[in-house]
Amino acid sequence: MTGEVKKGKYIYYKCTQYKGKCDNVYVREEKLADLLGQIVLRVKIDEDTVSFVSKALEESHKDKVLFHKEAISSLQNRYNRLQTFLDKGYEDKLSGKISAELWERKSAEWNEEMSRAQVEITKHQSASMSYVQTGIQILELANRAYDLYLAQNNFERRRLLDILLSNCTFYHGTLYPTYRKPFDILAKGLQNQSMRGRRDSNSRPPA
Repeated sequence: MTGEVKKGKYIYYKCTQYKGKCDNVYVREEKLADLLGQIVLRVKIDEDTVSFVSKALEESHKDKVLFHKEAISSLQNRYNRLQTFLDKGYEDKLSGKISAELWERKSAEWNEEMSRAQVEITKHQSASMSYVQTGIQILELANRAYDLYLAQNNFERRRLLDILLSNCTFYHGTLYPTYRKPFDILAKGLQNQSMRGRRDSNSRPPA
């Protein structure tokens, strides 16, 4: 859609007809902004939900930290055993208990295993835990998105919408958004929750 100024001050948006002639209608900028605001509102979650899910993520984080610590400990023990084999094998080579050929072959094997263990240790040490912080940031954004939208100028609103949406279609006064992950889950979950609430309300007997 593209904007056009009408009567010198009002901005209306219309289809560019880039893909061919269509029967879509004009929409005034203020109306479009309101419709987009409702799209943003669909992902809003309350602070109790933010707190609950954040705690769950942090608990999950603790489990992940424990997993990596245990894996590092096991790999380090393996590395130390191999180092002991190397030290003992070198002594046996010097004392003549084993041949130089056997020492060369076994030391190469042990060194290779030690290198693999060290690589795995490094992987576990640098394992990214950023998913926790990212998850909490997403939740906080969902909680504040609508308030931010109302307070922002059009440029900032566009940036916010780009974070939330991968696409959005306007047709005859209605917007059809496609949310980016994981905001699609939030929007769908909140919509289902709202529908359940309406059904429960309708099923209650009159007082």
